[in-house]
Amino acid sequence: MNRLQDFSVSAVSTLAFWRFLIFSPLLLTGCQLTFSIPELEEISPFESSNQASFVMNTMTAGQQAYYNANGHFASSIENLSVDVNLETGEYRYNVTTVGDLAQTVVITAAAKAEGLPSYTGVVTVGQTEGGVMAFANVCQTDEPSTQPPPLSSTPIPGEGLKCPPGSSPARSR
Repeated sequence: MNRLQDFSVSAVSTLAFWRFLIFSPLLLTGCQLTFSIPELEEISPFESSNQASFVMNTMTAGQQAYYNANGHFASSIENLSVDVNLETGEYRYNVTTVGDLAQTVVITAAAKAEGLPSYTGVVTVGQTEGGVMAFANVCQTDEPSTQPPPLSSTPIPGEGLKCPPGSSPARSR
């Protein structure tokens, strides 16, 4: 019976050792995801707006994760570890933090080509009954426009962030 106990302790120890070796680099360096948005040579307006919507949703999700980890928003795309070209043939992206403590971030994608919608994303923190919560929304213009929609960074109690008239929530197609 003693040999069986020694074997099971040894097997458990070996398994724990291998788990430690596999996961320790992640724990020591932190969990960091890097997204890479492919550059496409010639894409249709539909594909361009779909790509912009994906980029905007990725950056707002990245800002929420960054806030949860750091207590403030990233002041640049480089800090998010999102590999995206800020200037493409179709869009110009911009990230702006608002306030001394970077408690709000506004992300825009202004269309440079005709026939494309523009986007604005806002991620901000607000007080709720459960404590501090991050609110996020990405809106796109309903009609093609080179001007991103003027999205408010102030959440409406019980409703969150709303898209202004002439725009609607962005959707990936």
